Amino acid sequence: MSKKIWIGAIINRDLEIFSQILKFLKTNYANRLGIVSFLKKDGSFSKKYFRKKLKKYPISFLIVKLHSTPSNQIIYNAIKSYCPNIPLLNSLRSVSACESRRETFKFIQKNFKKLYFPKSYFSLKEAYEAAKDGIPIIIKLDVHNDPYISKYDRIIGIAKSKDELMNLIRNYDPTMLFFQEYLGKFDIVYKTYVIDKFAVCITAHNRLQSHKLSQIELIHIRVPIEKKFKRRIKQIGRKLGMTVFGVDYVVKNGKQYIVDVNDFPSFRNVPEAVSLISDYIYNLTSLNSGPIKIPTSVVWG
Repeated sequence: MSKKIWIGAIINRDLEIFSQILKFLKTNYANRLGIVSFLKKDGSFSKKYFRKKLKKYPISFLIVKLHSTPSNQIIYNAIKSYCPNIPLLNSLRSVSACESRRETFKFIQKNFKKLYFPKSYFSLKEAYEAAKDGIPIIIKLDVHNDPYISKYDRIIGIAKSKDELMNLIRNYDPTMLFFQEYLGKFDIVYKTYVIDKFAVCITAHNRLQSHKLSQIELIHIRVPIEKKFKRRIKQIGRKLGMTVFGVDYVVKNGKQYIVDVNDFPSFRNVPEAVSLISDYIYNLTSLNSGPIKIPTSVVWG
């Protein structure tokens, strides 16, 4: 009988989908796979507890999915120190970069010249100069998945002048903010979900426009993805070191503008995501015979 393969999990975000994935794996692959949580019962992380679990279980694969908090650096350092050679579903670089809108867009603007995205300003000075030139600026909190701030409250506002810009940020530390060119109003945001080679796109209502939407307005529709654009989205994942991720975009003048990148999103309204992610994890870690081999699409920290 084949030896059980152990997967380590450091997860405190979107627990609903992970619980479904866990249930699927237990139902279908209980004899081959085991999941070990490296978080304590109260949800906290301890290096001592982490090392204890590593000694007890021969972990072959690691999944990291976290809220954006400064304490995450302790987790990243522990992984680099105590298990640097264990492959991850998404690399530490991608998980860390996606905590910050600033770091995410710095990366994609530098590495993807054929993609469109709103012009980003990486300091208040840059944003101020743009506002002086009449460029409207959308101001967001830099943190991406803050557990204590709702999605609606992560957007500070839209400045159409330098005076509006300074007024909107008067109660904030500018280093904690992210500034981008405001492209205008869009009723629909396109959300693309990627699981290795699988990619699907659905429409979502733009939360900037309204917090109270009817059931009709909340309907999500699947739409096709242009082949070339799909390939470029997947390239974002490969370069950042992600195999399970999401990309949001809007369409302006016939061009797709990327407005968000998220490592391991919630996959809401993609019902087959649970089985696809579960099967993908199983196929990565459990081949029919011989030693475990991790495909090149899976990356290290």
